[in-house]
Amino acid sequence: MGFDPVKSALSGKDVIEYLGTYFRPECRTLFIGNVGFSADAIFCASRLAATPNVDFRFIFERRPDIPTEIGALGKAREKELRAILGSRLVIEPIEVCASDGAPLAGRNACRQTHQWFTSTKYTDVVVDGTGMSRSTFFPVVKQMIEYGRRDKIRVHLVVADSDSNCSVGIESISGERGDWIHGFQGEVDTDGMSNALRLWVVQLKEGSGPVLSRLFTDLGAPSEVCPIVPFPAAVPTRGDRLLFDLRERWIDDWGESPLSLIYADESDPTDVYRAIVELHEARQESLSGAQVSSVTILSPLGRRLPSVGMLLAAQAYELPLYYLETVGYKVNGSIQLVAASSEPDHLWCFRFLPN
Repeated sequence: MGFDPVKSALSGKDVIEYLGTYFRPECRTLFIGNVGFSADAIFCASRLAATPNVDFRFIFERRPDIPTEIGALGKAREKELRAILGSRLVIEPIEVCASDGAPLAGRNACRQTHQWFTSTKYTDVVVDGTGMSRSTFFPVVKQMIEYGRRDKIRVHLVVADSDSNCSVGIESISGERGDWIHGFQGEVDTDGMSNALRLWVVQLKEGSGPVLSRLFTDLGAPSEVCPIVPFPAAVPTRGDRLLFDLRERWIDDWGESPLSLIYADESDPTDVYRAIVELHEARQESLSGAQVSSVTILSPLGRRLPSVGMLLAAQAYELPLYYLETVGYKVNGSIQLVAASSEPDHLWCFRFLPN
């Protein structure tokens, strides 16, 4: 492992102060975001709106199965962004899936962000993962970190999240084809790793039983599974409810016990990061003496902030990430546009600075 991303992490009010004071007029900054339906997706861009020399570039993820209500939310967020940023806002659509259902989000997003990055000589890049899907967000972060190291450019990863937002009542629909997230496959499918013991670290999420079964099968029934359980959580009983509802998966199908569970704060990416790092390092050390190869595979499914911890661990230790793409959404009941003016419950910033 090289640079530890959590040592320079900022949270809460420190992020607001950082966004307001760090990006001086002499900085030339590329801001990469996504037009989503969450109210939080506008917050970080609005904080930099008055800062000169910031190019605001937003991805619009196009999926094949989007209800009218979700499309209306996206249009409303775009209108809010344009009211804040004006002509400085540039939005480019990308296709999330090919016509045959193959996931393309990561490759398409990196192709677009490469064009933006190479159009101007930047001193800083801000990647706002608040509204992006994991399959878009993770590859773009990895790409920008690599560019930053190569060209001596500062990269800032920001994420905003609230305990309750307009996503309540919106259920994601996963595709039929799982895949490695673009840029995060490593050597897991090479001949040299064909006999490696597989440790699977996966987030638990409400209603994810079929997805978990599919991922477990796709990964060849990993020898060990460590589910991530949210604790502490905004709803204190959420972790217990998840374990009860998904007991057929982690007890019956995977044969795991409570000793295999990872409890991590659902609002703190650094907690998830450290838990994965400690587990991965301990396993590598214990198996090295027996000359047994192993691989730690991560699957982000649940709330965004814990998945950011997964991203940081995958980036730092070159761990593979396996995922089922979201191809659409289902609306349960009625949804309303939540005002984007309020401050999110949780704010995080991770900085990747050139040596």
